[in-house]
Amino acid sequence: MTKSRHILFLLLLTFLLNKLDAATCISLNNGSWTSGSTWSCGTPPVCGDSIVILAGHTVTISTQLDYTSCSKMRITIYGKLKFVTGNKLRLPCDAALYIMPGGSVDPGGGGGNSNTIEICGDVMWNAGSGQYTGPGCMPATQPGCGAILPIELSSFSGTVCNTDKVCLKWETATEKNNKFFDVQRSSDVSEFVSLFNVISKAPNGNSTVKVSYEATDQNPLNGVSYYRLMQVDNDNGYSFSKIIAVDIIKEKNIKFVIYPNPNSGEFTADISGLENDHQVKILLRDLTGALLYESSFYTSDEKKNIQIVPQSRLKNGVYICSLYLEEIEYKVKVIVNTAG
Repeated sequence: MTKSRHILFLLLLTFLLNKLDAATCISLNNGSWTSGSTWSCGTPPVCGDSIVILAGHTVTISTQLDYTSCSKMRITIYGKLKFVTGNKLRLPCDAALYIMPGGSVDPGGGGGNSNTIEICGDVMWNAGSGQYTGPGCMPATQPGCGAILPIELSSFSGTVCNTDKVCLKWETATEKNNKFFDVQRSSDVSEFVSLFNVISKAPNGNSTVKVSYEATDQNPLNGVSYYRLMQVDNDNGYSFSKIIAVDIIKEKNIKFVIYPNPNSGEFTADISGLENDHQVKILLRDLTGALLYESSFYTSDEKKNIQIVPQSRLKNGVYICSLYLEEIEYKVKVIVNTAG
């Protein structure tokens, strides 16, 4: 193999490895960036991953992190990214870091340039700048930076309805200059697409009383759909709500939903779309395939909500709950977060 071909081979191999390793890593609890138990992907984030720190979680960087040889990394912070003195987070040139309303980057005990976030070799933030609170993003040229939510969103939820649809509900406590809500959906919490707009019910977009909204996703994804609201004001400024997740199985009009999800280790399986007197089996396994719970029964009108309580307390992490019907397996990812 010539030298040039050898270099091309290495570049191609690096690209493929990056693509294979890419995942969406969502925080499960407070923890270290470099600990696999902190993340839903089961390992510390690697090249190309989309990283989400959920509200209420603090993820700590206590070592040097260098991703400059990677590509297309996305970090979205709803909780807190905290540094221990003397550490850097170096990201590739096409990286983007979003700090959502309520999210923050915390310098810990560091000052000056002791802790930094770099993108493409440029310092986007350092400890001397103090705590960075959202909304905002790095680089500042990313869409939506600096937007301040002109509404007070008191709730946002989604449930499976009419067997194979997702019903979304939200309420605002106050609205100011609000134009409409753009309902958006994603399969991986990274790339969102617009589904439809819901016009503000508030007179001229202004209200100081509770306003309720409902909308339906008529054709949700099979499996997990992630939803968020992009609120747009009359000046075309915008900002985003929190992200919610809804699980749905559409084959044969069967609904298999786990709630709450995430949970503290005990949860309910909601089954519908089955005729009575069908024999079904529910299994819960960890990511190694070890069986942690098993139940077999015949369905009836009274037995469509199954309380799942494993014999041993579940640790924080990701599990797979499976419904077996006529040798067909329907699977739902279950996230256990005892700190939640």
